[in-house]
Amino acid sequence: MKIKAVWILCLFLIIGVVVYGNSFSNPFHYDDAITVVRNNNIQTLRNIPRFFTDPRMATAIRLPSEAGHYRPLVVTSYAVNYALGSLNPMGYHLVNLAFHVGAAFLVFLIVQAMFTPTLSLPREGGGKKGGGTSSSVTCAALAAGLIFLVHPFNSEAVNYITARSSLMSGFFYLLGFYFWVRFREQASGNYSSAVFYIASLFAFMGGMLSKEVVITLPIMLWLYDLYFPNIPHSALRTLHSALTTLLDWRTYIPYLPFILIVAIPYMIIRTSSFGEVVPHFQRDLWTQIFTELPVLVGHWKLFLWPEGLSLMHDAEIYHSIARPVMLSGSLVLTYAGVSLYLAFLKQSRWRIISFFMLWFFIVLLPTTIIPLNIIFQENRGYLTVVSFAVIAGLVIEKVFRKWGWKISAGVILILLAVYSVATFHRNTVWGDDLRLWKDTLEKAPRTTDAYVGLAGAYKERRDLFLSLETTRKGIAVNPDDFYLWLNLGQIHEILGDTDQAVLDYKKALEVDPKQAYIWKDLAMIYSKKGDMEQSELSLREALKLRNDDPSFYYHLGKVIAKRGRPAEAVDMLEKAVTLHPRYIVARFELGMTLEKMGRTGEAIMQYQEIIRLGSARRRSQPLMSGEDKEPTPVENTIEETRQRLKELTAR
Repeated sequence: MKIKAVWILCLFLIIGVVVYGNSFSNPFHYDDAITVVRNNNIQTLRNIPRFFTDPRMATAIRLPSEAGHYRPLVVTSYAVNYALGSLNPMGYHLVNLAFHVGAAFLVFLIVQAMFTPTLSLPREGGGKKGGGTSSSVTCAALAAGLIFLVHPFNSEAVNYITARSSLMSGFFYLLGFYFWVRFREQASGNYSSAVFYIASLFAFMGGMLSKEVVITLPIMLWLYDLYFPNIPHSALRTLHSALTTLLDWRTYIPYLPFILIVAIPYMIIRTSSFGEVVPHFQRDLWTQIFTELPVLVGHWKLFLWPEGLSLMHDAEIYHSIARPVMLSGSLVLTYAGVSLYLAFLKQSRWRIISFFMLWFFIVLLPTTIIPLNIIFQENRGYLTVVSFAVIAGLVIEKVFRKWGWKISAGVILILLAVYSVATFHRNTVWGDDLRLWKDTLEKAPRTTDAYVGLAGAYKERRDLFLSLETTRKGIAVNPDDFYLWLNLGQIHEILGDTDQAVLDYKKALEVDPKQAYIWKDLAMIYSKKGDMEQSELSLREALKLRNDDPSFYYHLGKVIAKRGRPAEAVDMLEKAVTLHPRYIVARFELGMTLEKMGRTGEAIMQYQEIIRLGSARRRSQPLMSGEDKEPTPVENTIEETRQRLKELTAR
């Protein structure tokens, strides 16, 4: 049995590499910029303990309220990736694929484990053309695992490095569930029972440290115990026995450690870090429910016919029961009714289908209830594909038992071929940022983030007029998106139209005056225009919003020095290097300002520290080089520092 499982895992690895092999060189995209590329925190393994205590370490955004997530295991995996291969995307893609292959293999193991004598799920095989006692089980499990592995709906989670949180949480979710199934197989009180129970608890912990949605796992464990007969606390034989179990407080004892040891401490950490367990709702409950009903139906549409996969989807916000809401609500209620009806049928396979139909609802529960900025993202539905994969696997197993292995193998091969080709194609879309955003905008023309992304891709290629045109189209769709106005200002600034850029930045701040970095951009352009007074005022507004960003103090120090207040400038620059001791450009500016004030000894100390930092420089200890828009190379600053030291010591 173990040997067969190893061979099947090898099969999954080979198919995974073949299907996703063309994604290994794909670049970073979208939020990867703040989670990986510009996140200096992942550039040293020494920060790993801090990932678990300081949510600000998760991204390049340092305020906890803006970082928004507590996912220390994911950030740790990025740090390991960086230590092994810096910012080479291939290493990150390989890790993503490894978690995906592991999750697919767990789907295989779960289906196989659920067909056990303990669960009274018959292993009988055969039909007119054969099949053995374990062959049909292997057929169902193998089909489910492989469909999950190659289904194009999951291609976003595998290609998008930031979506590793979905992959890791999905892996730990399935691992915890698998260990629970094995735990319930064991005789009560024996050693194996304790091992599987503790393993399930630790897997839940790993999932919670990867993504918050894993909090629904205890519900699935409870539902599993309720659903299947001939295991402890299983009650779904009749409605009466189910109600009797639900009202018995002892039923819930096995789940308490999952709540008390993991879920509640996690909520305490979130509250202490972010000031709240969940973010403030942007929509009321009924609006959220009306909005999510078509999204739920949209998931199954893409499972059955994966046409229209996209980084983003146009999702309407419904405040009342409109026609799409009524239609989707009817389909969802029918789906739920069928799943409940199947739950009370005697044949165990129908019960498994019912269980995994409800799995779909439960794993999506957090994103269904909690209003999010982007209403429908495919990577959030990573675990929902398990529902489709298992049900499809059981249908194929039925074909196997009725018509034999040749027909069932043909069905599996056709499905795998179709899904693999579609996934291979999606990988090519992710292979280029311009292609990805064009594809997104084509499929979601009412999503302003798609205009922002495409305009940014054009700007990266210095195709400024196309970027300008795309941004203006986005503003026509939604004039209240500050990112679009910000992008418009940046383009005008690059084109040299600084007066128009100032107007664009001010418009962005009208839309959202709490964006500290727009105040900083506005200050920079005032500085270029020589208006140091307005530059200083803008930087002080930025500092009111964020007082922990060293670059704000650095730029303010430079502006104040130009306005003839060197002592105050020194204070600002010292705050910058205190916040980031390796911020060599700020340290160099501090040295220059001290030198102009006649404090040569202190200036020399700053220059010597820069030389020391440069000499001790390692890949694991990044130096903060300077400007955000036009970074000053570290080597140039160090060389200039050497020249200053030589001149000072020669006097």
